[in-house]
Amino acid sequence: MDEIKIDLSEHQFLDGISVFKQPAVEIKHKNFVFAKNGSGKSTFASIVDQELSKKFDVRIYNGFDTMLGENENLNAFALSVNANANEKLIEEKQKSLNTQNIELSRVLSEIGESSADDQDKKNLSKRLQEANKRVAEKQKVIEDFYTVSAAEIKNMSDPQISGTAYNKNNFKNEIRVAAKLQDDDISLLKETVKTDEKVAKRITWQELNLAGYLNSTNDILESKVEEKTRILRFNNDQDKINFAESGLKIHEHREGELCVFCGNPISKETFEELEAYFSADEVEQLKERIELGKKKISNLVADVHNISNESSDFYPDFRTKAVSLWDQVSVQKQEVIHFCEVLENSLSDKERNLFDKQEPVSISVPENVDVSEYNSLVEENNAFGKDLDKEKNEAKVKLRKSAIKRMLDDFHFDVKKSELGSMQEIRNNVQKEIHEKEQEKASIQNVIKSLENEIDALKPKAEKQAINHINQKLSGSVSWKLDYYEESDESGYYWVSQKCEDGRIAHRGVKELSTGEKNIIALLYFLEKLEETGEANDKLPKVILFDDPMNSNDAGMQYLIITELQKLYQGKFSKRYNPQKDYIVIMTHNVHFYLNVPPHGAFKDENGKTKYDKNNFYSIRRGHFIQIENEKQDFKTNYDALWSELQDLSENNLTNSMLNSMRRIIETYIEFTGISQNDFYKNNEQYLKLFNVNSHSAIDSVSAEAFTESSQELVASFHQIFKDNNAEAHFKSHWNVESK
Repeated sequence: MDEIKIDLSEHQFLDGISVFKQPAVEIKHKNFVFAKNGSGKSTFASIVDQELSKKFDVRIYNGFDTMLGENENLNAFALSVNANANEKLIEEKQKSLNTQNIELSRVLSEIGESSADDQDKKNLSKRLQEANKRVAEKQKVIEDFYTVSAAEIKNMSDPQISGTAYNKNNFKNEIRVAAKLQDDDISLLKETVKTDEKVAKRITWQELNLAGYLNSTNDILESKVEEKTRILRFNNDQDKINFAESGLKIHEHREGELCVFCGNPISKETFEELEAYFSADEVEQLKERIELGKKKISNLVADVHNISNESSDFYPDFRTKAVSLWDQVSVQKQEVIHFCEVLENSLSDKERNLFDKQEPVSISVPENVDVSEYNSLVEENNAFGKDLDKEKNEAKVKLRKSAIKRMLDDFHFDVKKSELGSMQEIRNNVQKEIHEKEQEKASIQNVIKSLENEIDALKPKAEKQAINHINQKLSGSVSWKLDYYEESDESGYYWVSQKCEDGRIAHRGVKELSTGEKNIIALLYFLEKLEETGEANDKLPKVILFDDPMNSNDAGMQYLIITELQKLYQGKFSKRYNPQKDYIVIMTHNVHFYLNVPPHGAFKDENGKTKYDKNNFYSIRRGHFIQIENEKQDFKTNYDALWSELQDLSENNLTNSMLNSMRRIIETYIEFTGISQNDFYKNNEQYLKLFNVNSHSAIDSVSAEAFTESSQELVASFHQIFKDNNAEAHFKSHWNVESK
């Protein structure tokens, strides 16, 4: 690759006008550019950096401002790429660090960790201490209550409701289940605790078919005995029949027995007649049915009467229900007994009326005696008794919970716990504030540490080899050398050491360095750093660009600068610049520098190539890169450059600067021709005053703005003064050359 094309088309000013008038410019391995200040050198450097930095290792020197960092606090300077920017960053970060340290002091003071804290100041630590004290006092009152209450429960004996090892921890654990009991419940539970084992008896009872009893009774009542022999005197009167049957029963069955009613003897025939009448099979069968029915009913009544209970066989928990259930059974018993009595009475009536049908009994069939619920309660009671110890323990627990509830209420436990909760909330809020402040402190400390690390990273590092090389190159040109600040070679800051006439070593800081001294130090350091390449850029070709490496204050150093740059582009230091692969661009506004830094001479090589063929020479004028292709187009001397400068100033209507250029041209012309100033100006003293006064700072009452001539009028006057000195041809030759 011999040439690189730099695209200029995309670069514009803020108003949209293109910076350069042509779309592109090409650079060779060596390029020399002359451009006055303000013509776009720095802009071009930025374009090169922007377009080539991805494919090339771009190095730009644009003055000491970026290479030399001034530390005003130390009155020293640092040397590094972007040193000035780093020093400004250090200063900014130091301000931020100071601010963070102030913030840290504030946070420490608020927490109470600052040694300067006022003892009476209510910082967070003191507030937490007071909050902890109030919480501890309230906790002690509550803990004492736990202890006293636990002792009271443990000592209860009528009945005993806790174990002998009961303590305040047991009490605290049971607070959440504390429950108040009514007095009746308490009495019942106490009785349970004191009670002995009890076994209730089941009631054995079969379910009755009472409807069957009613149906059987009504069937008997509706039955009657048909007379086999008829006794007319009865006249079908049941009362008479009953009377006769009663008489048959009470009298002796012998001849002549006297009737107790009428006193008459009863004949044997009468007894035989009545016995035959009442001993008929049908009569006997009906009587037996009636007797059997009455017996069954009587037995049933006896069985019902035998249903009994004993409420004292029940535990207190079941006794009340047992009594209630027994009352229900008793009511059912009475209903069944009454039902049986009605049936039994009806059968008794039927015994006296065997020969007549009777009306059936009309009565509701009562419910059977239901002892199932009572027997279930018996089972529960007896099961309760089998696990009596457990039931007693549960009763003790309930009594204990009730006692705890009473104690809590008497102590106003909820109120005191609420007060403790409020105190703890206040303490927790203070702790939260402290935690937040601790986080803020940690955050600030992290920022401080980060800033300190960043400042340390930005601080320059001592470079002994580079400093030694710079001092060697300066040794023949200056009476001073670079030295480490405070004479510590570990420091990355430097000042200038200079031996005084009395042998004393004096130091000059950055504030005492001239612009030229700063520039030469920075430039030599830049050249040293060209040898360094990072891993990423190690194989990339370099593009080295110098943006005005020498200014007007470097006059004493110009030959040193020119020599070093010539060594560089000639490839004397291959690690810095390799002419076969690297590129170098030297831009300057200094005519003398421009004339002397490129290769000298107009000779041609064996192929007829001149320095203008092998290298690029450019002049930037009004946004154009004008390529200089031969010696005739180039500046020959500084004097030619002055005329070129005047042409530019005239075209841009910079009248003040034109006067300065005119004065310098006239001074050079006078010195070269040997003519005196008085002879040159003759009767044109007004020009002497115009050129001299207005090309310097105001030295008398004439101001730099006192003249009113335009640029064209100034050129005409300048032309006239040469014409008056018979040198019009000289004027036209130089002015015309520039015009072309």
